[in-house]
Amino acid sequence: MTTVHTHAANPLFTVTKGDPTEEEIAALTAVISELHAAQQAAAHPADRNGWGAARPANHNAALYNPHAFGNVAYF
Repeated sequence: MTTVHTHAANPLFTVTKGDPTEEEIAALTAVISELHAAQQAAAHPADRNGWGAARPANHNAALYNPHAFGNVAYF
């Protein structure tokens, strides 16, 4: 029977039946680790990069203000 040595307090999985080889255990560990990493990435999505946005997020549309330039003299 193959013994899996881990440094963690709780092993990732245990083999309850059969006699897997070291390669099979390594493959299973890689698959389970990848699935766990994908689940964690989906649970915590990355911050959105607004660099290519049409306008900055903190700018609102320009409002019409007829009194904005009251000191302008029209010739």
